[in-house]
Formats: sequence, structure tokens, C-alpha cells
Amino acid sequence: MLMLLFRIGDCRYALNALSVVEVIPMVELKKIHGAPPMVAGLFNYQGRIVPVINLNQLLGDISKQAALSTRIILINPDQTGEKQHLLGLLAEQVTETLDSAKAVYAGETANLSEHPYLGGILLQKQEMIQSLQVEKLLSGQEYATILSQAAMSQMETEAIIGE
Repeated sequence: MLMLLFRIGDCRYALNALSVVEVIPMVELKKIHGAPPMVAGLFNYQGRIVPVINLNQLLGDISKQAALSTRIILINPDQTGEKQHLLGLLAEQVTETLDSAKAVYAGETANLSEHPYLGGILLQKQEMIQSLQVEKLLSGQEYATILSQAAMSQMETEAIIGE
């Protein structure tokens, strides 16, 4: 299985490349009032509103600000190929892939029921790489809530400016 590698702080992470639709440069994001801190905002991708999760926030490296190497990994968490639910992931140094067959699987992380999106650990050249299970990043309900907050925020903005 091909994995896309990226970095959050000093740690390397991987996600299944089958879920990746595209890796794009950082774009301006619309903030969503009342959204959880991990939600960086929304952007328009080919006519679709896409929520973006700040992986620095989600994975605990909240001191990190966006840098020149910041990218949005556009994923389809369902991995159905239908692009029904697109999700953006803000990450750094999204520059490599890894064939997981060429890495050593070191096992699952401890039982982290609060963080179901954390998968197993891979070893490549003595480096530990934490895998992410993108289908567990947001539940369908969380995704729907974020999009409805976005719609409400958009309507409030249009009412204020009189569009």
C-alpha cells in the first residue's frame, strides 16, 4: 500500500494514498464561527465547500503556524472514489510517499479511544512513522455539523454586507 508522508512538529505521519484526491498549496480559508479549534476553515474546491482540519491542532503541536511548506491534503475519507465527502488536512512537508511493504510494521499504538484516527507505527530507516486512519478523523455527524455552521456563517456574512 502506498502511503503519503508528512510532518507535524518533529513527528512523521503517513496516510493511505488511496484516500488522497490532491495535494494543493495553502489557500485562504474562511473561518467558521463556533467551530472546534482543529477546524482551520473552509475553502471552495471546484464548486464544493471543503472543511479543513489543522493537523497541528488535532495532533497537539498547536504552537506551529503555517509556513511556506504548508499544504492542504485533499482527501476523500470514505475512499469510495465518489468524492462525496471531501476533507482538507493542513500539514507540513508533504513531499514523499512510502511503499508500506518496504517498511517494518511495528504494531498498533496503545489503546487510544480518544484518538481513534491513530493507526499503527511503521519503521523506516530507524524512523518511527505514525499512520493516520483518515476515515476516523471526523464522524459523519461532525462533518455535517461543520458544513451547517459554514452555511450559517455564510448567510450571516451576506446579510451584513447586503448581498
